[in-house]
Order: sequence, then C-alpha cells, then structure tokens
Amino acid sequence: MKKKWIIFIVTIVLGLPLLLYASISFFAGAGRKIGDLLPKGNIEIPLKRTIQYKNTSQIQEEIIDYWSKGKVTDWVDGEKINLKNPRTVLGCLLAGKRVEEINQYLLKQKATGREGSRWLLNPKGGYDFNAMAFTPVLFLFGDKPELLYPETKKHLVNNILTIEGDGFTRNVPFTGFQDSENHVLMAESARYLKNQWLRENGNKSPEYDNKNNGVEAGLKEYLKEIYTYGVYEFNSDPYLGYTYSSLLNLNAFATGEVQEFATKILDIINWQYALNSYKFKHFPPYRRLFKDSFSKEIVSDYHSVMLMVWASLQNDSLKIDITQGKHVALWAAMLPYRPADKVMEWTLNKPNAYFVKMGHGYNSCPEICSGDKSYLLSAGGSNQGRRSMIVNKPTVLFLDDNSQTLIETFHAYGPGEDFMKWNNTGVYEDFACTKGVVHIPEGKIASLTSDEWQIFTISEGIYLAVFSEKELGLMVIVRAKSSEDAASAIRQNNTDKNLYHTQFKHPNGNFIEYDLDSPKDTWVIKSVNNKPVNRQFDQLPFFEGNI
Repeated sequence: MKKKWIIFIVTIVLGLPLLLYASISFFAGAGRKIGDLLPKGNIEIPLKRTIQYKNTSQIQEEIIDYWSKGKVTDWVDGEKINLKNPRTVLGCLLAGKRVEEINQYLLKQKATGREGSRWLLNPKGGYDFNAMAFTPVLFLFGDKPELLYPETKKHLVNNILTIEGDGFTRNVPFTGFQDSENHVLMAESARYLKNQWLRENGNKSPEYDNKNNGVEAGLKEYLKEIYTYGVYEFNSDPYLGYTYSSLLNLNAFATGEVQEFATKILDIINWQYALNSYKFKHFPPYRRLFKDSFSKEIVSDYHSVMLMVWASLQNDSLKIDITQGKHVALWAAMLPYRPADKVMEWTLNKPNAYFVKMGHGYNSCPEICSGDKSYLLSAGGSNQGRRSMIVNKPTVLFLDDNSQTLIETFHAYGPGEDFMKWNNTGVYEDFACTKGVVHIPEGKIASLTSDEWQIFTISEGIYLAVFSEKELGLMVIVRAKSSEDAASAIRQNNTDKNLYHTQFKHPNGNFIEYDLDSPKDTWVIKSVNNKPVNRQFDQLPFFEGNI
C-alpha cells in the first residue's frame, strides 16, 4: 500500500508540471515564433493616398445603426463580458441615441478580469478584449460631455479601462511563455493609450509615462517585429479582427513610431488582402484558431468587412452586403484609417493579369494567387502539423458571379478529406494542380469536352480548362478565340497525358514541373521553363511575382 501511495505522489508531482505546460502551450501560449528574416520581395507595398473618401456611406450608417439598437447586459465578476456590450455603447454614442441610458449603464459596470489568455492560473483573463473595445469610447467622446457625461468619463477611466501603468509584457500571465499575438496587441495597446490619455490630461505620475516606463519601447519593438517578420496569426479566424481593431486604435489615437508601425502593418495586410481576394471573396489559408474543419463561406470574413466599409466610403453605389462581422466592421466605420489608393484599386478591380507569392514566415505557409479582371486562382496552403496551427483550404477559382460558399466554386484539394494531409500550394501563372479531383459547381456547363478536358467560358477570350481524375486535378486558364482553340492549344502542347502528374506545357508558353507529393513545407511547383524555383515556405518573401 505504501508503495502505491509513493507512486501516486510521484505521478502527481511529475504530472502537474506537464499538465500546466500542456495547458499553456496548447490553449494559452500561441505566441509569435520567429525564424529567418523575410525578404521584402520585388513588389512594393503601396503607400500613396490621394482618394477623397466620403465622410459617410449607407453601409457605414447601417453598421452604426445596427449597434445603436443593441442590448447591453450587466457584467458578472469573473465572467467574460459579452463582446456586444462595448460595441452597443459605441454605436449609441456614435449615433447620439440612448445617451442617458448608456451613461447610466456604464456607471454601474466595473472591470471583471485582467489581461492575457485565460488558463488555470489566470481564470479571469481575457479582459483585454473589452479594454481594447472601450478605449475608443474615451478618445472619441472624452471631450463631448453631452454624450459621455463627466462622471461617466471618470468612472470609465478609473473602473473600466483598468489595463494601465508600467508592466509591458508579451507573456501569458504567470508564465514565461509568449501570449498570442492578438492578446498582446489588445492588452498593450489599451495600456499604452490609457497612459497616454492620462498624461495628456495632467497626470504626471511616472508609472503613466510611456516614454520612460517601458511601455512605448516594448510596444514599439513588438510592432516592429510584426512589421519585419509578418503577422503571425495571419488571416486568423477569428483573431485577426481583434488584432485589426487594436492596430486601428493605435493608428487613430497613438503618436510617433508606435502609430507609424501600426499603420505600416495595416498597409501590409491590406495589400495582401487586395491581391488574394476577388470582389470581396476571400478564402486564404490561416493560422489560428486551429480547427478540424473550416468554414465554407467565401465572403464576409473579418478582413473583407473592413474593405467593404472603406469601399463604400469611396463609392456608395457599390452593391455591398455585410451579413456577418459587424462587430469588426464598426472599427472601419468609426476610425480614420484608409487604405492606400492601389490597395483599393486592386481590391475592387484587378487592373491586369498577375501572379504573386506572399510569404508568412516561420513554420507557416504562403498565400499564392494568379488572377486578372475576371478571375482569381487562390492556393489553399499546407498544414505543417497541429502545432503550426495552420488551417489550409482547397485551391479555389473565384469568378465574377454570385457565389457565396465553397460548393458554388470550382475548387480542388486532396488527397482525401483530411486537410492536414494536403499540400494545396500548386498554383502558378494561370495554372493550378492538386492531388485530387476538381469540383465543378452545379449549373456550370462545359462549352466543350475534348480528350478528358472540359472547357468552360470565363469571359470573352478567357477559358477555364479542367482535367480531373482520382489524385490529379488541373485547372488551367487559357486565352483563346474559342473553346475549340483553347482545347487545341492544350493538346498540341501536351501530347502525353501520363505526364500530367509531373509536368504541363501551358499554352501561354510556360513549362511547369511539379511534385504533387511535395513535403508540407515546400511549394508544389518545382521549376518553370527548366529553371528551379525557391520552394521553401520559410524563405519566401513578403511579396514576390509579377503584377
């Protein structure tokens, strides 16, 4: 019996640290991991801004009106605050509605937790979601006593925006592990801006002096790291929305280099979106939240809704419908950041044919796309193990149609249904290959079938050629006078279909060699016109290709 107790105690003593480590690593500690420095590549990030945006649009007004009608609920100590609460407060104050009710509501609430990821030793974590969201209330309405009453403002500063002072940290509370990118940005942007507001309003306490308390230096270094190595939680579902909102707060309210780096990061991720989206259809691979499956929606992700708002402020006649993501779209609707001219141009209308690879750095996968005015081929990516937290997708062809979900698109993936086994990076100029069949959406009828190829009309002079069999799918964009000419050009250049598993001579002149069984960290394309290409994901530049 004594021996059993000794074994039990030893198991607990040894097992508890392992349990804590697992808890932090897999649930809280999804922090940035840095590999080699990413080269910038040969495509510049647009910065020029000359577009004269309107002050309001129907979409902007609809978003604010939506939140002004929301319900607010009281906060319970230790429980997460409903994320709708701060957005309803903002919507009401932006619209000038329910002002007395909102002020009385805020006066009854107090912070219910602390910053950082929730885990065993930080059970009240996650308050940064709300501190970040309430920060604009102070800056937008702090000098408008008719909307935010003086006593309410005082209560907001003292009892709601409680992440303040020195103590910048990247770590999960009570650990030495880095917290996730969105938590760090939400918490530390809220801290920085609260300190800044206090100093600007007469509080000279050293703990609120960002320049000397370590907060400005820490936040600036963190933002510089993201700018240099890339957003770690790129395209994240759902966390990009909170990273985005934090950066927009800093762009709107911060000063100096902190503001500059936040703006630069926004410019990068918006340029990525512009190149790898088509008429607000956006279906890229992403890092976090890791799931065993992925959403099949191809519109209205958290990034798309931002661009939808800005597009409406440029042209209010655009047909835009924001069905989800209104809590994120509110930040685009109420804060001053606007994308560069070229970002809006490429988001709304692709000026010409192009091909781009966009690297995302360490233990990641790139975004690869090829497009023109009437289509976009978007590669699905590749998972490098559960700890990479990459959720890759099928390779998708977006067209100028009304498709809203994956099943309504031409797409391909494989082998099998388990995305962790896919390497869907086989995209080059007007060409995509996967180790799986091509899904042809219902209602799409081939204009010609020839030698196992199906030819579909995309637009005048542009055709899609599909070859599909078990463990081999090809989608080829061909420019020709007719379907017959497109099929003929493919046949003349590729006389032996047995070679389709490894190579293809495109009618546009490119000879493409590929490996459908490529390792999960390697681009499927091996060489173009007998010249080997850089295939290692970690080494791919931010933006490289032809536009």
